[in-house]
Amino acid sequence: MTGGEKKMIQYRKLLGDLQLDMDSIMKLSREIRLIAQDIEKSQGEIPNRDLISCAAYLHHFYTGIESMFERISRVIDGGASTSGGDYHRELLKSMAYEIPMIRPSIISIELAEELDEYRRFRHMFRHAYGSELRWRKMQPLANGVSSTVAGIEGAYQKTVNFIEELIRGLSQ
Repeated sequence: MTGGEKKMIQYRKLLGDLQLDMDSIMKLSREIRLIAQDIEKSQGEIPNRDLISCAAYLHHFYTGIESMFERISRVIDGGASTSGGDYHRELLKSMAYEIPMIRPSIISIELAEELDEYRRFRHMFRHAYGSELRWRKMQPLANGVSSTVAGIEGAYQKTVNFIEELIRGLSQ
């Protein structure tokens, strides 16, 4: 097997993995919207189980997006630098910039800023107790899921097109 054939297999596998990630992100976003609707309808104090449920879905939502970025980084960019405590922020930031002669930007700077709010929430969720969750902090993220997903879908399609171009180039 030639180096080009191996690369083509990696790219095809990446396309399949990205599709699975995208499917998960879509399912998670639907759950977040449903929970947010239920919370918005509720009267009085919001049950902790609803807050924790929404927070967990928000956590997994961003983790799914980050998984896509890690896959892209590993296969196309040659892997992200894992040194230092800013790995997650740096990975996100790197997706907003073109790497000349390697790949285009994956997301816009505006989407990166939006996603950074989800990243920071995930960090807080991982390091906080359930009693520290507040709907007023989660509400903008839960209500913003639809527009965030629209941005991710666009980025996903752009990335798929780019990878398919790479495959076509290797096929010739």
